[in-house]
Amino acid sequence: MRLPKSVLPLKIVVPLVLGIAVSLAIAVYAELGYRRLESANREMAVALEMQATLNETLALIVDAETGQRGYLLTGRDEYLAPYNAALPKIEGAFSRLRELLVANGTAEQRATSGRINNLVGKKLAELEVAIALYRTNGAEAAQALLATGIGRRTMEEIRAEVDDMGGTHRTQLAEATTRWAHDVGFARAGMQIMTGFTVVLLLVVWLLARRDVQQRDARRRGVQEEKRRLEAVVEQRTAELSELSNHLQRVREEEKAKLARDIHDELGGLLVSAKMDVAWVAKRVHDRDAEAVAKLERALQALDDGVEIKRRIIEDLRPTLLDNLGLAAALEWQVHEICDRAGLACELATPGDDSAIPPVTAIALYRIVQEALTNIVKYAHATRVTVFLGLNADTLTLLIEDDGVGIPEQAQHNRLSHGIAGMRQRVRALHGEFAIARRREGGTSVEVNLPLGGVATPAPAPATAPTPLGA
Repeated sequence: MRLPKSVLPLKIVVPLVLGIAVSLAIAVYAELGYRRLESANREMAVALEMQATLNETLALIVDAETGQRGYLLTGRDEYLAPYNAALPKIEGAFSRLRELLVANGTAEQRATSGRINNLVGKKLAELEVAIALYRTNGAEAAQALLATGIGRRTMEEIRAEVDDMGGTHRTQLAEATTRWAHDVGFARAGMQIMTGFTVVLLLVVWLLARRDVQQRDARRRGVQEEKRRLEAVVEQRTAELSELSNHLQRVREEEKAKLARDIHDELGGLLVSAKMDVAWVAKRVHDRDAEAVAKLERALQALDDGVEIKRRIIEDLRPTLLDNLGLAAALEWQVHEICDRAGLACELATPGDDSAIPPVTAIALYRIVQEALTNIVKYAHATRVTVFLGLNADTLTLLIEDDGVGIPEQAQHNRLSHGIAGMRQRVRALHGEFAIARRREGGTSVEVNLPLGGVATPAPAPATAPTPLGA
């Protein structure tokens, strides 16, 4: 039966689709906002680094000018140490500033940087000329150069250009900060909206999951109920089949017993009567016709063989020893008969008194031993067989072991192994336990445990013991 397709209602589908669309839109805008934030942060960092570089350059120029003035006033070379140290640093700072402007600056900023570079070069040249005049013409010549005010005006122009570029940087920082704050606010609003939709979606998913769990629970309960119903049906059918099998086994044993009686009463009487008549005729013609006597003796031998065959058939159908002398005697005859015929060494252990074993249990154990020995002779390639029958207060144990090749693993549960299935069914009918397995030291072990009393079913009628020939 095909189950109907599950269709979600429209009131659930619409929020799901809308939530997915809004979530994707917010995710896209969040990614764009993140990139804008990253760009703003980078611009702010570059602007701050440019401003720091300009301030560093201005400070280095001031240090150089201070060292130059100290030297011009004192004439001592140690005052030139700040001047000499500032010159290479100024060049390095301007190199870094040019790199930043090339990568991130505007055309106006690059133009301003060029003017600052020229002014710085002019200022450094003025400082160098003053030091050279001091060394060649003395302090008055150097002081005359300073009095012209060229250095002061150049320094003012440098400060003005630096302040102008700093203002540009501050404007960029303000714009980047405003954009960053706007993007952060929008991202926060987007996260709040997304959180709201997430909560709604989670509620929808929870409702759907709850309904699905309820449906699964209902289906599981239905499956369990159907399973229990089927198990009950199977158990009932199994009980019926088991009872039928037990009934068929009882009927078969009864038919075997009836057939054994008929063979013994009818065929046995005919064979004995025929033998007596042939023996009488043989005595009458013994001295008259030697050829006829030979024929009659051969007929007597054939009648003896027929009587032996009849006896074997009766024993196979219904062992008279089992009915007359008990299970232990019947097993001893059966084990020695089969093992001697197959050339197997055998060892048999039975209880001294087996009168407590019910007839239905005795015939079942007899057939199990018969089937097990037949399998050993056919398939085991064994040299030795051990049969143990133990009896205690409430349990009967039968153990059959051989030293052959061992039973294959797949044969233990093979439905086509009718012999094993028959033994298992006989034990099950008596509410016992049956086990067959490969022995660790080699060979096969068959173990049967039966409760004493078994099943209270009537035993088949025993066959009449055969009358000895000539009786």
